[in-house]
Amino acid sequence: MQFSSDVENMFTQEEIEDILKDEQNFYIEHAEKNWLNRYFKVKAMANETQVPSIVSSISDMPHGSSNFKKSKTEMYAIKAIQVSEWLEMLHSAIQSLSSIEQELIELKYLRKRNDGSRYSDEIIYPQLYIGRKKYYKMKREALDILGRKLYGVFSERGQS
Repeated sequence: MQFSSDVENMFTQEEIEDILKDEQNFYIEHAEKNWLNRYFKVKAMANETQVPSIVSSISDMPHGSSNFKKSKTEMYAIKAIQVSEWLEMLHSAIQSLSSIEQELIELKYLRKRNDGSRYSDEIIYPQLYIGRKKYYKMKREALDILGRKLYGVFSERGQS
C-alpha cells in the first residue's frame, strides 16, 4: 500500500486523469486505425478468389534452406488463413462487448450505406434508442474495451 500512496503524492489528480485519458485514446485509436478502418479491405480479401499461376520456373540457383521460396499457391493459402484469423479475432473481440455496444460497433463500423460511406453518428444513436451524450460516452467505452482486447491479441501474436 505504500507504493500506492507514494504514487498519489507524485501526481496530482488532474495529471492522473490526463494519463488515463491518453491511455484510453491510444486504445481507441488502435481499435479504429488498426482494426475497424481495415475491416472492409480485409473482408474483401477474404472473399477474393485468386487462382495462382501454375507456370514452372527454372533457376540455376540451388534451393538451399537459406534461399527457400514459397510457391504462389502456398502464399495464397497462407494469406487466406491470415485474413480468416484476423476476421475471427475481430469478431470474437466484438462479441465480448455488451449487446448494445456490439450493435453500436456493427452499425458504425461494420456496415456501409448504399453509397459506400459509413453511417453518421446522428443516424445511429436514435436507432439504439439512446441520447447523443450517452451514445458518445458508450462509443468511447466500447472502442476502449475493444482496443484493449485487440491490442492484447495483436501483441501476443507478435504482429505489428
